[in-house]
Amino acid sequence: MLNPIVAISNKLSCMLDAGRDKKISGRNLGVFVPTPFAKSHGATGSQSAPYLGLAKVMEDFDPKPDDSFIDIGCGKGRVIAYLLRNNCPCKITGIELNPSVASVARSWTSRFKNVEIVEGDAFGLDYNDYNVLFMYRPMETDTFKLFVNLLEMQLTHKIKLYYYVDHQSGYYLNDRPGWNLIRREDIYREGGYYIHKEPQRFSVWEYLPDN
Repeated sequence: MLNPIVAISNKLSCMLDAGRDKKISGRNLGVFVPTPFAKSHGATGSQSAPYLGLAKVMEDFDPKPDDSFIDIGCGKGRVIAYLLRNNCPCKITGIELNPSVASVARSWTSRFKNVEIVEGDAFGLDYNDYNVLFMYRPMETDTFKLFVNLLEMQLTHKIKLYYYVDHQSGYYLNDRPGWNLIRREDIYREGGYYIHKEPQRFSVWEYLPDN
């Protein structure tokens, strides 16, 4: 049973996040949407990362205009909203498999010239077009392993990966050639709020291909 203090604090955190959403997107981006692609693609549902969590996970992210950031499984665009609230100057791409969810992200981001929403399968992109990747557990473990293999086959330059909620599949990157763990921490209570209903974990990685 969920601790009542945690439940109330988490609810308040979600309400504050909804208010932040509306200031930039005009809508609440935090409503969970189940995926119809769980069996066919190993996808997870669309769930938005909390703003306070994003601030913790990406506290070292100092984007430059020539950087290129992609949110893999961007959902309705909470991560993009966070970046825009912080005046991110670089190109921002979100890719989302679920068409109904991708259309929401596209509808409110269309006025931002540095944002692009791609509707489709993350396995269909060339990740040499990006140097910063973000994932809020958009795929199940077996699919994540395949995705990492794809990155290793494709990439010809260094990338940084922010992997939020990595406790089920982040271990796959441990001791893999080219992958360097920068930071791995638990995340639960931030800014005075329980931003998750139970402790989560994130990791930050650099990958340098062996060319």
